[in-house]
Amino acid sequence: MEKSTKENNRLESWIEKIWPRIYRFFYYKMQNREEAEELTQETLDKICHKLKTGNINEKEKAEAYTFVTARNLLTDLWRKRARQISTISMDELHDKGWDPPQHFQEAEEKMIVQQAMSKLSPDHRKVLTLRIIEGWPVRNVAKKMRRSQGAIRSLQFRAVQALKEILEKEGFFNV
Repeated sequence: MEKSTKENNRLESWIEKIWPRIYRFFYYKMQNREEAEELTQETLDKICHKLKTGNINEKEKAEAYTFVTARNLLTDLWRKRARQISTISMDELHDKGWDPPQHFQEAEEKMIVQQAMSKLSPDHRKVLTLRIIEGWPVRNVAKKMRRSQGAIRSLQFRAVQALKEILEKEGFFNV
């Protein structure tokens, strides 16, 4: 009984730690808080059984499995939506709280950042994607990129500076 309680506490602690990273991943892809929360919960529900039964026992494998599950859920959702063609009036969108100018501005800003990121070096793009967009901890990014944690922090700083310079040069970001 005590072993089960310890395992549940460990699982709860792990979920509390990884939940924000999964949520950020979905929010970046969906730009919708409610959908990001739902998909995050669905992802965690799917992996909890595997973790409880011991099918995944190493922490790093659990994180990898979690993000693979998240990507698969997102892909499934997009495929499902592609098959569902529906029409909705602008009045219905307004009634549901959708503000077209705000959404268009957010979409435009996202496109501008994506375009600017495409001009970064591969290492700069990778570190920004892993650290800021996907929310990976420095130590995991360091392992993935085979660099020290200090090197990752420095690379991230330089990547942010390079992105800022690109945006300033294009006239999108003025300080």
